[in-house]
Amino acid sequence: MPPCKAHRRARRLASALAGVVALASPSVAQQWPTRPITLVVPYVPGGATDVLGRIYAERLGPLLGQPVVVDNKPGGGTTIAASMVAKAAPDGHTILIVASPTFTNAAALNKDLSYDPIRDFNAVALLGTQSFLLCINSSLAPNSLAEFVAYAKANPGKLNYGSPGLGSPHHLGMEQFKALTGIDMVHVPYRGGGQLVQDVLAGIVPVMFGSWVIAGQHIKAGKLKGLANSAKRPITQAPHVPSIASLGHPDFDVEAWFGLAAPAGTPLPVLERLNREVQVVAAREELRQRMQAVGYDPPPADTVGQFAERLKSDSARWGKIIQDAGIKPE
Repeated sequence: MPPCKAHRRARRLASALAGVVALASPSVAQQWPTRPITLVVPYVPGGATDVLGRIYAERLGPLLGQPVVVDNKPGGGTTIAASMVAKAAPDGHTILIVASPTFTNAAALNKDLSYDPIRDFNAVALLGTQSFLLCINSSLAPNSLAEFVAYAKANPGKLNYGSPGLGSPHHLGMEQFKALTGIDMVHVPYRGGGQLVQDVLAGIVPVMFGSWVIAGQHIKAGKLKGLANSAKRPITQAPHVPSIASLGHPDFDVEAWFGLAAPAGTPLPVLERLNREVQVVAAREELRQRMQAVGYDPPPADTVGQFAERLKSDSARWGKIIQDAGIKPE
């Protein structure tokens, strides 16, 4: 057996044994943490995910009795940060912000991935969710989703749509929308949402799925048209915008979630305590207001086990969309 495979097998066995020991030792959670906790964010400082991480880090520290320190490790489509955390000691002192579908489907989007997102991590807790608006440049004729689909069908392959990157929920969500409606648009990936929204405003790439934080001010100013909401639930900041599901596509439901993961083998009592404290923070009204101001909604109250199942189901769901769309790893 090659050394790397033997190492991963030995690590998974050790992780499983550690989990068994942890189940028999509930006092582990009472003793943890014994030093500051590092929250690794796989994006640059100042971005939306970094802001979300800092919102929670500031509030979790007092509950845990140790500071939660944010460590930004951008690059590699989030794989640099994930690879580092996968190799960290499974003691609850190093955790990672993860997001769908970038994290769960990293293997389908990246060649020679050094970790397995499901086997090499333990789910911890959800931090928040975010849905998107199907936005078009205001110079385009359509004023409704039905008109947009008809317009795209009349111009096959002539419309470009942008996303913040390959494998982002904006990208894969649009590929699912294309498959459901039978329209043909060309994907133009960007390295983040800043330049993307500028090019949509300029009409260079006239279509995108965008969060309210990125698109809202431009919709209010009449520079973009927000035709529909990607999620079945209303967007908190724009409850008047109809969902794609309500406009004739009942199976369409796309939103991103953000959460915490820890190295495989982290004791279950530690995972469960961190999950409980995250939910305490998430239930605070001031946190809800702060999150909604930066474009997020508070998370469902998933247990550790429920979040783990969410990871697996999302991996299967998005994996099929990646395969059906013929998206190749880079």
